[in-house]
Amino acid sequence: MSGFTGINQFGSLTVNGQKLTFDDFDKDKNGEITQEEYTNLLKEVKLDAVEFSSVDKDGDKAISEDEFAVWEQKTQMQDAVNEMKSQISRDFSGKPQYLTEVTNALKDFIDGFALTYTGDVSGMADAFKAALPAKYAEIKGNALKDDPETVKSNVLEEMFKNVKTTTTTKADGTRATEELPSATYKALKTSLENEANAFVKNYKGDNLQGDLQAHLQEFMNTSDSAKLEAATRDFQKAVESLGELDNSGDLKALKEYVTDFLTAALEKNVTVKLGGTTIKSTAAIATALKKFNDSDALKAAMDDVIAGLSTVSKKEQIITDKKAEAEAAAEKKFTSIKGSEYQVNAGLIDKSGIPGYANDQKFTTKGKSGHDGNLKSQAREALNNSNLKAQLKQQIVAMLQKQGVPFEKVETLFENVYNDSLNQTVGEMTSHKTNHALLNKKKKYESDQGMKTLVDNMINNFNTNIAKAIDDMNASATDMDLQDIDYTVAEKDENGEALTLNRFGKKEEVQTSLNTMLERFKSQAMKKAMAMCVANNVEFNNDVFSIIFNNAKVAAEAVHVEDMNFIFTKNLKCINGSTKDIANTLLLDFKTNYTAWVDSEKVAKK
Repeated sequence: MSGFTGINQFGSLTVNGQKLTFDDFDKDKNGEITQEEYTNLLKEVKLDAVEFSSVDKDGDKAISEDEFAVWEQKTQMQDAVNEMKSQISRDFSGKPQYLTEVTNALKDFIDGFALTYTGDVSGMADAFKAALPAKYAEIKGNALKDDPETVKSNVLEEMFKNVKTTTTTKADGTRATEELPSATYKALKTSLENEANAFVKNYKGDNLQGDLQAHLQEFMNTSDSAKLEAATRDFQKAVESLGELDNSGDLKALKEYVTDFLTAALEKNVTVKLGGTTIKSTAAIATALKKFNDSDALKAAMDDVIAGLSTVSKKEQIITDKKAEAEAAAEKKFTSIKGSEYQVNAGLIDKSGIPGYANDQKFTTKGKSGHDGNLKSQAREALNNSNLKAQLKQQIVAMLQKQGVPFEKVETLFENVYNDSLNQTVGEMTSHKTNHALLNKKKKYESDQGMKTLVDNMINNFNTNIAKAIDDMNASATDMDLQDIDYTVAEKDENGEALTLNRFGKKEEVQTSLNTMLERFKSQAMKKAMAMCVANNVEFNNDVFSIIFNNAKVAAEAVHVEDMNFIFTKNLKCINGSTKDIANTLLLDFKTNYTAWVDSEKVAKK
């Protein structure tokens, strides 16, 4: 039997789509159906005969209208079960041995329901249909409760709930639970399913549900190192008992200890490699051990095996791997965007909301002293107080959203490019004298460029600078780029107060002030160094990083700390350059020397 064939215990009252009624059977219209009337009509319409006695419940050799009504309802109840034929066949696909049990249980349910039903007979079939889904689920559960595939599915369903989320510790020490990305969850499910399939296939015990559940919990949440903790301890203790190893009796004993460890690895489903042989079977253990004729060599190989055991769980490893894949995919998507795509459309900038744009308002000042700086300060303030920056950002955000890239990827770079473009635009300003008064304070000056020109120049400079910055950043995946350095880290101290450099003072004071500021860029430099190592397949070395970074600080000090020029300040030092200038000196020196080290490591690996 390949599937559920249905139930025909109560026959049928449907002929050519029409239901037979009591009157169709009661030919003499005496209010009851005799055995002869019953049999003749069923033969006439060619319906399967159902035992007369099964309908004649009171045994008076006649079917009353009430008995007929019950029979009619039972046929409808039977039809409701048969309408589930496809579902039942799917539920028991590949498990035909359970179908007889299910069929009999459904027949009993119809009889039992009719026997205990106390409502109006005409509503019995409808009441049955409402109760059928829950009853079928119960019948199905009882039939399959010991079926290996069902047990596996039930255990996996519970496990899937447990791996759907992960709990992390925030910087403030609190714990937060979050749902995993769909790709990570799918990978975890696949891993669990494969492990469950292998376990069920080879299972010989008598408590599949409990043993499978325990096995999957250990498989998913316990590291290989933890799984083999006892085996490792026993092996190391046994080796210590041998004392100084020789190649005769000790080699034989050592091979026995290794066999015990590797057997434990097989039992715990931990795959290890000994001497180039992957241990996936007892035969592989024998093959691997044949390669060793020296006790010290075997001991060293086993030390490598133990040291190489993973210290993270399967779940943690999959989460980490999938996160790395997602980051790589996001980075690939990000780096595929050309710099020119970041250039804003000047025609879509709403200039009507920028004060002074419509009439190209100029900037004016009085007095000869400092007039250039005064005019430029006015222009800078006017640009910063307009909504131009917000509009530039809005266009870039919209462009990135279409590409599926978050603005956060370029947020720091955007700030740097905006500030550089602002400095460039304001720095390009010129001015002229508007009168020739004899007294300085009477002299007036006006900018040659008005607000319209400044805004237009700012947009052009921004487009040029951001395209170049993005292209420089993505020029090579193996280079170290410095386009998105966050210079604001040096603006405040640990207490949130403005961090200022001593412009002059004693040597120690000036050096300490400068060193404090430069240290703020260490974490960014380390992040860049690590990314460069990954891209070039070079192992990151923290000692090398520290040496190169500290040397870069010394180089920055040499450039930006100088003696005061006046005779009476010969023992004092001063710092020259802006925070950004000083940070760039540090980072460019670091980049040059770290790149040289990475290149030398790449050559050494060849």
